[in-house]
Amino acid sequence: MPSSILLVATDPAAAGAMSKLLTGLGHTVTPQADPAAAVASVAEHQLVIIDVASTEPTGVDVCRAIRATPALASVPVLCVSPADDIEERIRFLEAGADDVIPRPFDNRELEARVEALMLRFRRTLDRAGSIIADGSISATVRIVAVFSPKGGVGTTTIAANVALASALRRPDRVAIVDLALPFGSVATHLNLPVRQTLADLVRDESAMQEPEILRSYATRHDSGLHVLAAPGSPEMAELIETAHIAPLLATALGTYDALVVDAGSSISDRAMAVLERADSILVPLVPEIASLKAVHALLEYLTGSGSVPGKMSFVLNNTFAREILRQRDVESSLGMRLALELPYDPFVYLKAVNEGIPVVQGAPRSQAAERLGQLSAMAFGENGVGPGDAPAKKGRLGGILRR
Repeated sequence: MPSSILLVATDPAAAGAMSKLLTGLGHTVTPQADPAAAVASVAEHQLVIIDVASTEPTGVDVCRAIRATPALASVPVLCVSPADDIEERIRFLEAGADDVIPRPFDNRELEARVEALMLRFRRTLDRAGSIIADGSISATVRIVAVFSPKGGVGTTTIAANVALASALRRPDRVAIVDLALPFGSVATHLNLPVRQTLADLVRDESAMQEPEILRSYATRHDSGLHVLAAPGSPEMAELIETAHIAPLLATALGTYDALVVDAGSSISDRAMAVLERADSILVPLVPEIASLKAVHALLEYLTGSGSVPGKMSFVLNNTFAREILRQRDVESSLGMRLALELPYDPFVYLKAVNEGIPVVQGAPRSQAAERLGQLSAMAFGENGVGPGDAPAKKGRLGGILRR
């Protein structure tokens, strides 16, 4: 991802080494040895790196001057700290730095931090393009939760395919968060070996606060989807508390455009925290009485719980069954329209789960993949229809359930 970088550095040797590294990665680097003159040329670049020794003005002064200029607010600033001194790093952050890297640093770490800041810069430009005439920003869906009150209805399958379909449209800008605790299996559905999980992430306070550090805990799928995987055991899953949910999602939104959260099938405080934070909620159900009863009970439970029910879209999943209950019967029972119906195709779904290749990638020409792609676009409001837009039918819940 080549970019134009302004390198404010007072040490010629350090400036030369850093310029050589960044130029070798395809970036255009403009060295500036005079910190006092640096601010005037910031607007011409996409990233500023400040590596200033103990001179006047200091690196903190330069960073503060850049942040004091409103027109430069969107330009990311990476500061190099002379040593791994927490107080010095805090001063840089208080001055408005987007990231701080201490010396000595590994070249690969510098490369990763530069790329992460450039991703943020480009996303800022993309969002700026969504500002409408009256100056307000158009509503966007950034967090899609997939939740069902009954297990075995394809919640993880839908979450993985919705996330993957979105990532194929915008690689490295979408993450899936596996909060189907204690037995989350998103990584298994993607045939993805993981080294770090959410249990490791929540124990790192800096990662819970700094988007680029959080990003380092994600495992990248070859599609460009990033996975924040569930812990491998119930004991480790207990480390993830309700209090972690809000900061986890908020920090993740600082480095990803969109999140898909597999919220599982258990009504817990953690799940409710996800549902309250989500912009859109997909609720899978299968065409059987037990599933309808569970959804009915969920809606009754959520009565009076604020905006959660209004964000829900119901997905009839015919993965392994057909012609048990018809769509109109399900809609009559629920008292509302279904957002989408997934077709019956046991071979495609079983093959996807057993091979760890989601349907949208492993069988892209199938009807199932087409419907899952539509579901992904609908969930994120990309086709003009947002979450919960399916109008409710008149009448009470009942019908089939009473029988």
